[in-house]
Formats: sequence, C-alpha cells, structure tokens
Amino acid sequence: MFEQLRGSGEMRLAVVADVHANRHALEAVVAEIELAGAEIAVCLGDVVGYNAEPNECVKLIRESSAVVIAGNHDRNTVSTEPSWGTNTDARRVKEWTRRRLDDDELAYLAGLPSHAVDSRGFVAVHGCYLNGTYVTGYVTSTMLEANLRVIASKKDWPTLAFCGHTHAPLCGWLQENDVQENRLDTPVDWPPGAAAVLINPGSVGQPRDGDPRASFAIVDLDARRVEVRRVTYDVEGAARAILSAGLPPSLAERLREGQ
Repeated sequence: MFEQLRGSGEMRLAVVADVHANRHALEAVVAEIELAGAEIAVCLGDVVGYNAEPNECVKLIRESSAVVIAGNHDRNTVSTEPSWGTNTDARRVKEWTRRRLDDDELAYLAGLPSHAVDSRGFVAVHGCYLNGTYVTGYVTSTMLEANLRVIASKKDWPTLAFCGHTHAPLCGWLQENDVQENRLDTPVDWPPGAAAVLINPGSVGQPRDGDPRASFAIVDLDARRVEVRRVTYDVEGAARAILSAGLPPSLAERLREGQ
C-alpha cells in the first residue's frame, strides 16, 4: 500500500513509528501523507500505549499501513505477564489499554511480526538490531555503529533499515568503515554504495526531542533521500483525552513539552 507520488516519477515511502494511541496526532500525519500523494508503507510499532485512544489508532493503522511491526508496548499490552522494565505510568496504561481493546484488536497486535524484510528494499524493526527480538533496545548515537555493522553483515537483507523506539529522528550510515550521523533537521541524502543506512522517523504520538509536533519520514528510494516532516496537531485535544480517561496527568504534560 504505497504508490508513486503523483507527477514525481520517484518512488517514496512514508514511514511512521510510535503512534502510542494518539489519534489526534495520527490523523494529522495521515492527512499530511495523503496530501503528499503517498500512503504509509511501514509502521514501526508501538501503536498503543501512553495515550487514550488505542482502538481508533489500531483501526487506522490497520487500514493505512502496508507493513506493521510489533513494538514493546504492543507486546506488553497483549501479554498477561508483568511488564518488567517499563515505568509505572506505562504499566498503568497497559492495563487500561488491555481493557479497552476487543479480542480482534488484541489478536491483531499479538500477530504483529518482530521484524520485516521487504522486497521493496528495506528491513524494519521497532527497537534495535543487536538482539534477536528486535522489539527492545535503543539506537542512540553510542549504539549507532554497532547496529549499522549488524545490518551490513546480513547478506540477505537490504542495506536500508528502519527503527523506532527512541521517539527522536535519526539517520546514520556506514561507508568504507566511516560512520556518519544526522539528526534530520533538514533533508539528508545518503551516499551511493553505503554498506548500511539506518533511519528513525521520530514519533507520531509522543515526540521526545523537544518538538511537540508529530514526526514521520518520507524516504525517496531513487534519490537516496530522507526527509523528516513535522506536523502540528491538536495537542490539547490529545491531552484532554488522557485526563478524561483518568490516565496520569504527566502523560498529557509530556505531549505539551515534546518530552
């Protein structure tokens, strides 16, 4: 479910991650993607968690995304086991979310894959590439090179890889033993012949880079270019939904602060 941008002749993918049950942000991002003449090629997981409208977000992602990867919050929500390693707010929202989702929605989340190797030329995970689960692990600056080397070592994988989980945009590549990192403040072109390229589109539903606007990426495969786009959405509407649901007020404040 992705198409050529009208009139451009160039193949581009829309990539989203970390929706976290924020309907207001997701609807704004989907509208922006549609204006660009594209559809969501891949969602990198964490459709639910933290915010107050999980049902609506599961439905919209199912309708609009070609490939959807499991995130740690998706996995935790469908599990009846304790969610070790998550904070108190996340554990509270997990139980609340589980009660809101019906059996079909829970089954959908439970069936999401941990990673995908796509014939269009990319591999996608939620977390990092350093463990076999792919659902956890943060790709930060200190871990970028190790992840790029793992991607480059997979002979049956494309060299272009996506990840989420950190809620902050990032692009890095490995070429001739040199690692380049970019925060994606402007469009970035990666070099031909790069051994591995790793892109994080930032978070739709809970950005943590100080910019409260929803974040997603347009990736041009022909031009080897990635552009992170920021979309203004009704943050106060999403915050009111959190408070009306009785979820922790700190989660509403995080949306306002982009943290």
